[in-house]
Amino acid sequence: MSGIARYDGHGQWYEQTFGTVLHEEEESFLREFLGPGGGQICLEVACGTGRCGQILQDAGYRAVGFDISADQLRFARPRLSAIVQADARFLPVPDASVTVAVGMFFHTDVEDFAAVVRDVARCLCPGGRFIYLGLHPCYVGPFVNRMTEREDLTLRFVTGYGNVGWVNHASGDGSMIAGRVGFHHKTLASFVEAFASAGLGIRAAREFSVAGHVVLPWDIAVVTEKHC
Repeated sequence: MSGIARYDGHGQWYEQTFGTVLHEEEESFLREFLGPGGGQICLEVACGTGRCGQILQDAGYRAVGFDISADQLRFARPRLSAIVQADARFLPVPDASVTVAVGMFFHTDVEDFAAVVRDVARCLCPGGRFIYLGLHPCYVGPFVNRMTEREDLTLRFVTGYGNVGWVNHASGDGSMIAGRVGFHHKTLASFVEAFASAGLGIRAAREFSVAGHVVLPWDIAVVTEKHC
């Protein structure tokens, strides 16, 4: 993560709450677009506890995880080939040195997501891929309550989708993350622009309705490629 180690002191809670298991759609997406690693290095940016370490290993990659939170990295250490404590805006990686990078669920943890994406793009070789999966900016945030979605098949929207910034109260998704470490809401436009402004073109995009969230998608995923 970038700037402040917001998850220090919350590593155990995160591990117990989210573990390492991804939903089937999420895991399938990553496996599909990672392709065979052949022993090459894959950057896991803002890796947290290293939730997709097994997927990267299964695909044949040597996963190097970067995160600013030492508390999170202690859980990532046995799951990744190597870990580095670093601000995701300033990755200690040479220019144009890797072909694949992945990131998961961190755009709501950083204020300047575009700065992180720019530095990931710097690390990629021409034609290199950045695969990102995270919460859907349109349907998960402080402006929508999805707490009873499974029971009554309805969502409760209020004004605020266009208010980009930090939220420190319950975000209506039941995760309790906002109250613990904050939640930085971004519009879909600002999310997509982060990739475009970094010179990354979107090759594929998916929306997932995971964990019983059947009214509207919960996650969004993109596969981006660095322009040659």
